[in-house]
Amino acid sequence: MSNSTPGQVISNPAATGPSLTWKPLHQLNFYRFILASSFLIAFYKSEWMSFLGSQDPEAFLITSIVLLMSSLIFIFTGYRSKLAFETQIIISNTSDIFLITLLAHFSGGLSSSLGVLLIINVTATGTFLTGKHPFLFAALATLAILSEQTSSLIQGISNEFGYIHAGLLGLVFFGISFLASILSKRIRESEQLATSRQADIISLEILNEDIIQNMRTGIIVVDDNGHIRMANSSAETLLGNVSLRSTPLLKNILPSLNARFIEWQDQPYMHHKAIPQEHGLPDIQPGFRKLKPTEQGCSDTLIFLEDATQFNQRFQQIKLASLGRLTASIAHEIRNPLSAINHAAQLLEESELDIADKKLSNIITTQVQRLDRVVENVLQLSRQQKSSNETIKLKQWLEHFCDEFIQCSRINASQLQLESKNSEVVILFDSSHLNQVMSNLCNNAITHNNRPLNVIKIHIVYGYDKQFDQPFIEVNDNGPGIPAEIIEQIFDPFFTTSSKGTGLGLYVSKEIIESNRAKIRYIERSSSGSCFRIHLLSGLLHNNE
Repeated sequence: MSNSTPGQVISNPAATGPSLTWKPLHQLNFYRFILASSFLIAFYKSEWMSFLGSQDPEAFLITSIVLLMSSLIFIFTGYRSKLAFETQIIISNTSDIFLITLLAHFSGGLSSSLGVLLIINVTATGTFLTGKHPFLFAALATLAILSEQTSSLIQGISNEFGYIHAGLLGLVFFGISFLASILSKRIRESEQLATSRQADIISLEILNEDIIQNMRTGIIVVDDNGHIRMANSSAETLLGNVSLRSTPLLKNILPSLNARFIEWQDQPYMHHKAIPQEHGLPDIQPGFRKLKPTEQGCSDTLIFLEDATQFNQRFQQIKLASLGRLTASIAHEIRNPLSAINHAAQLLEESELDIADKKLSNIITTQVQRLDRVVENVLQLSRQQKSSNETIKLKQWLEHFCDEFIQCSRINASQLQLESKNSEVVILFDSSHLNQVMSNLCNNAITHNNRPLNVIKIHIVYGYDKQFDQPFIEVNDNGPGIPAEIIEQIFDPFFTTSSKGTGLGLYVSKEIIESNRAKIRYIERSSSGSCFRIHLLSGLLHNNE
C-alpha cells in the first residue's frame, strides 16, 4: 500500500518509485561496466576496431581501466545507497563525460565517433534530474567536445572543420536534454497521479470492506452453482456464527435459503417471506440481486440478509402504538360502563332467579371480566417499560418460582416438575419480566389443556446448550399441542383459538423476552403436548467482565 497522501506532489525524484529512480540507475551502471569491458576487449582485439587508442594506446588503456573501476564503484554504491540519488547521478555522469571525451581524444578525436556515446549520459541526466541540471550537463558535454576539438586541432590531429561536427553534436545534446526533461516530467506527473489514485482506490477499498463487514445487514455473494464466494460478519452472526470461508455450498449452510435462491433464479420478481431458523436464531428476510458479469463471464448473486424480527417488531410497535393511544383514551369510558354492568350482574345473582336467568347472568359476568382483561393487556403493552437486566442464578430462581406457582395455582407439587441439564446456569434477564413470562406459559399449559385438572403435567427443563453457546428454559405440557398450520401465528397479537383467551398472552411474553435480548420458539414434538423454548443471554461473560 502506498504511504503517500492522495493528491500530494512528490518533488524528490527518489520518491517517485523504482521505475524512475534506482532501478534505471542500476541499469545505467551496468551499461557503463559493459561499455568499459567492451573497450578493453576491442583494444586487445585490434583487428575489430583499429582506431581505438590510435593516438595514444597506453593512455587509452589506462582510461578504459579507470572507466571500468568507476563503473564497479558506482554499481556498489548504487546497491548500498551509500550516496544520495542526485549526488550519484551528478558524480557518475560527470566522470563519464570526462573519461569518454579522453577516450575519444586518444582514438583520433571526433572522427572516432566515440563522442556520440555522450548522448546516453545527457539523456540520463535529463531523465533523472529536474530543473536546470539537464541543461547544465548538456553544456558540460558540449564544452568537453569543443575542448577535445581544440586540443586535437592544436596537436594537428583534426582541422577547423571539426568545429562544425562539434557544434552539431552540441545542438543534439541540448535537444535531447530538452526532450528527455519534458518526457521525464510527464512520466513523473503520471506516476504521481497513478500513486495518488492508487492510494485513493486502496482507501476506498478499505472503507468499503470496513462498511461491508460492520454493517448490520448480512451480505453473501454466491455463484450460479451455489458456492459462497464472500460473506461479511453480520451474515455469519445471523446464521448462527457459522464460518462462510473456503467457498462452502449454500445448501450445506442453510438449505431453506438455498431453496429460496433457486426459486428466485426462476422467478426474480417473487416476494420472499421470512425464513425461520431454529435454536434461538432470528428469522431472516432474504433479498437477491444479480451482479454484473465479470470478464470471465461469471455472474454472481448478492444476497441480503435482514433480521426479520426487527421488521416485525417495528410493524407491531407502530400497530400497537396506535392501538395503545386509542385504548388509553377510551379505557376510562369503557371501564365505567363495564363496572356498572358487572355490578348489575352481581345484584341479579343475589336475587331469586331461575336457572336460565342465572345462566345468563353468569355469561354477562364472564364476558365483562374477559373484556376488562383485554383492556388491561392492551394498556400494559402501551406502557411497557424497558428491561433492567439482572444476573440470575437459574436453578435457585426456578425452584422459588415453582414453589410460588404451586401455591397460587390449583395443581399440586407432583404435577409441576423441574429438571436441570446443568447444575449452574447464570443468565441476564429482568427478574420481574421472567416471572411474568413463566407465569403466562405455565397458566397457558393449564388453561388450554383439554384434560382434567388432576392429570395436567407441566415439565420445566433448563440448562446450557454448548453447541449454540446459550442458556435455555423449556416449558412442556401434556396438552393437545398446537396444530402445525397455525404455529406461525401463535405469537401474533389477538390471535387465539380459545373463546376464553384474549390472544395477547403469548404476544406479550414474546415482546418481554425480546426486550431482554432473548428469543422464544415453539418446538414441535412428535408426541402430544406443547413445548416452548426460551433462548436466553448468558450472564457468565458479564460476571467475568
